Amino acid sequence: MFYVIIVSFLSGFYAAVLLWIFAGMNRISLPHSTKRPFVSVVVAARNEEENMATLLKSLLAQDYPHHRYEIIIVNDQSTDRTAEVVKKFSDARIRLLMTENRDRVPSPKKNAVNLGIRRAEGEIILLTDADCAPPKGWISGVVSLFTPEVGMVIGFSPCELPRLHFPAGHLLALESLSLAAVAAGTAGWGYPATCNGRNLAYRKSVYEQVGGFDKIRHFVSGDDDLMLKLVQQTEWRIQYAYDPSLVVPTALVKSPKQFINQRLRHASKGFHYEPKKVTGLIVVYLYNLLVFLSLPLALLSLVSLWTAMAIIGVKAFFEFLVLFRFASKMQRRRYLWAFPPAELLHVPYVVIFGALGPFKKFKWKNEKTGLHSFLR
Repeated sequence: MFYVIIVSFLSGFYAAVLLWIFAGMNRISLPHSTKRPFVSVVVAARNEEENMATLLKSLLAQDYPHHRYEIIIVNDQSTDRTAEVVKKFSDARIRLLMTENRDRVPSPKKNAVNLGIRRAEGEIILLTDADCAPPKGWISGVVSLFTPEVGMVIGFSPCELPRLHFPAGHLLALESLSLAAVAAGTAGWGYPATCNGRNLAYRKSVYEQVGGFDKIRHFVSGDDDLMLKLVQQTEWRIQYAYDPSLVVPTALVKSPKQFINQRLRHASKGFHYEPKKVTGLIVVYLYNLLVFLSLPLALLSLVSLWTAMAIIGVKAFFEFLVLFRFASKMQRRRYLWAFPPAELLHVPYVVIFGALGPFKKFKWKNEKTGLHSFLR
């Protein structure tokens, strides 16, 4: 009985939060600025020989005035031909930089991004990754959202390149959709919960105002959502790019091992958010843990099968409601074919990665890291 009471309460809380996120999406309005400030697109790249040509072609094809933006590629001591590929593009807009100290910093990615931003001449910094393909109107569309009160713009970057394959590709795409839906819905209320560095922009003056990455330099990752946390402590408004024309597709992970390491990296920051967000994450984790236990308890006749099915059904209904709303707006309804298998996998996925993330070592860009990185 105690289990039923607790899980019923948490189910109601979870449903209320999802309805709040749903309502937040409906609150988003897109401002419009006609100014055309100078823009710097900064990309930190390590061993991106295969992706660099596609990225640069996408960035050079932007419809933003060519004399009003630059592309800064920060080669983070790649061991492949990344630099050579960049040099083949003889365009004055492209600048190639090289890091020199990646083996002496806790976060090579932030170190590379910081170098690019410090050398940038743009008033607005746009960030993406080498395995992305920004659409033609990305720069102009994102820049138009920077009205005087806006200091940061966050956007959607779905995993869907080079093409989706069922079921694995659709599952990964649906996961990126769900995280973006949470970001959009919470941004609609003025409290964005997360963001993604593959589609992110902020004023250079805002970056300097918060001290760059200095306060978060000891974290291996977090060049996006931990930076978001810093900007939230200022008076600047954070805008969500709630427009399908501003979606920046990215490459699907290439192997289960890469997927596992990437998700452990994402989960590793769980205890390093502000107390309210950490509390929320713990509540969501406990809720998923109780849902995970519902079927085993039903099989042991400790709760009825109907109770277990009702618990799972409530969770699935409200999650689908939020996903359908966001997918419709961002023209990604095709992802929803994967919802049934994704829903079956979601609870054990949260339970396992949520438990391992803060403690398990992971590998990223051929470097092993983990909890020890936060204790330096």
